[in-house]
Amino acid sequence: MSALRPTIGYIGAPSGDRLVGALTALVIWLSGGRPLRLRELPERGDSRLDGLILLGGLDIHPSRYRAEIEVESRFDPIRDELELAWLGVAFAREVPVMGICRGLQMLNVKAGGDLHQRLDSEITASWPNGPVGYMLFRKPVDVQPDSFLASVFGAGELKVNSLHRRAVRTVAPGFEATVCGRDGGVQAIEACEGVLRFGVQFHPELLVHRADMRRLFARFVGACRTRLATQN
Repeated sequence: MSALRPTIGYIGAPSGDRLVGALTALVIWLSGGRPLRLRELPERGDSRLDGLILLGGLDIHPSRYRAEIEVESRFDPIRDELELAWLGVAFAREVPVMGICRGLQMLNVKAGGDLHQRLDSEITASWPNGPVGYMLFRKPVDVQPDSFLASVFGAGELKVNSLHRRAVRTVAPGFEATVCGRDGGVQAIEACEGVLRFGVQFHPELLVHRADMRRLFARFVGACRTRLATQN
């Protein structure tokens, strides 16, 4: 592995979720990157990042995708602003982006897509609510061939831990859905061309005991390293 370590900024919940933040930082480091927790808005002309990861968390306020509130929920407008600002930096500087759960949704919103505010209750009726159930829950999704995620996981069935009650409705222009649930719901999106930008509805940072999930982070950090090398 090259000694060149790209700086990978990541944004998580402002409080709590310490385990998720720690796991993310660890897997970034083990994948060859330098983790940087982002807690403040970027400075003008900020050039610290070689990659950006957005983690899971509370729902995105519907005003961010030009919608009215259909379902009352817990929102985090400060984090919305923080993530949109850093996505603006990443887009402007053509920095690779990886979105996880809420992060997928924010990437889609930033690029011009929108979200379902409520999934069909028949879909979510069998989903667990407690932390133990959340850790153990898996559902099958289908990875589309000829996609970045197919190059990581292989095309076909993949078992994942996707439980968020909101999801992508309209995929943003310039992106495509490359993983779908058996219910037809979007489980991952990827940019159609250019720099690597993708999001997954599941939580690979909680599945790092699996080689395929570690490979996902390694491929992302590798893309960030390649970008860094071209800048030097």
